[in-house]
Amino acid sequence: MKESEKTKTLQDNHFSEWLKQRHIVEDELSQKQSMFCLCGKLATGLHERNCKKFNLFVNKETMKKMKHLL
Repeated sequence: MKESEKTKTLQDNHFSEWLKQRHIVEDELSQKQSMFCLCGKLATGLHERNCKKFNLFVNKETMKKMKHLL
């Protein structure tokens, strides 16, 4: 299965758990970042919410933590 298919499966079958875990992972990764985002821009809260690279990384890490549900 591709990553997008895994993400869709988790979101369809375990949406509330997906959201909880994603928020936890997003907070952890946001705290670990220094002043700059993964894409190289200044890591503000607004930027992180809209940054494609950061959000894809959050989704990947969330999927890793939830692989037992697949």
